[in-house]
Amino acid sequence: MPAEAPPGSPGPIPSPGAVVFFHAHPDDEAIFTGGTMALLAAAGWRVVLVVATAGEQGESSALVGPGVPLAVRRMGETAQAAECLGAQRVEFLGYHDSGVDGAGRSRPVGAFADAPVDEAAARLAGILTEEQARALVSYDARGIYGHVDHLQVHRVGLAAAEAAAEATVYEATDDREYLHFVETHLVVEATVATQPERAAGGWRASRQGVAGLGLAAAPLGLSTVEVDCTVDVRPVLPVKRRAMAAHASQIPESSSAMRLPDADFAAVYGYEWYARRGPLGPIDELA
Repeated sequence: MPAEAPPGSPGPIPSPGAVVFFHAHPDDEAIFTGGTMALLAAAGWRVVLVVATAGEQGESSALVGPGVPLAVRRMGETAQAAECLGAQRVEFLGYHDSGVDGAGRSRPVGAFADAPVDEAAARLAGILTEEQARALVSYDARGIYGHVDHLQVHRVGLAAAEAAAEATVYEATDDREYLHFVETHLVVEATVATQPERAAGGWRASRQGVAGLGLAAAPLGLSTVEVDCTVDVRPVLPVKRRAMAAHASQIPESSSAMRLPDADFAAVYGYEWYARRGPLGPIDELA
């Protein structure tokens, strides 16, 4: 919805434009960019969410009833999360979730990771053109943490931006050095008596790393110097937390992310990071 005009002004304040967020699976949007989406929406921007897959290879919690396809459940959860975050349009490209390599499952026919990049990019470019988008958000070259569908988001995002002549592309990432600090000073202390646990959202709130050196040595995100834009999303953190909780089939209340005390949740999820290609754009205004 357009922003409300001040009393006595001619009418609603026009939106400054659209920002398109392109994600691999349901819940990625809330975990990695939810605060940014909420801040943009509050500032009057039109927020558009495009999801490549329905995430049907994800983990199914007890909240998914018998006979309910996980894809259907996850698409519904995405709609709820998008509403929380202020997104005004949600589109699914309809590719199959590729799953996790090495999980003992072969990729399904039509897996996003195997889709022709030009084909997927043309579909995304069509949305960018239709929305006259001012910026595209995709993933960094590592796919943030290496999932094959995330790597494909990076490739497709770049191709779509070129096809649609989209000048500004933000690549969602993690600042692995900052998260290593958090891991050392907050998360490890909170979970010292437990086994390492992979939290919702890939590596966040986990203790996994390389050779015991933690997240700073893990194949995750970018180093601090490579990050172009850090957005402090703590002012909208309750909204982000509700959006994450909407994905209950993947992030139930019993998950490590949802069990974090407020201060620790803010430390782990209170910032969102981007590398930028092209000129300054809407997200830089938030930083």
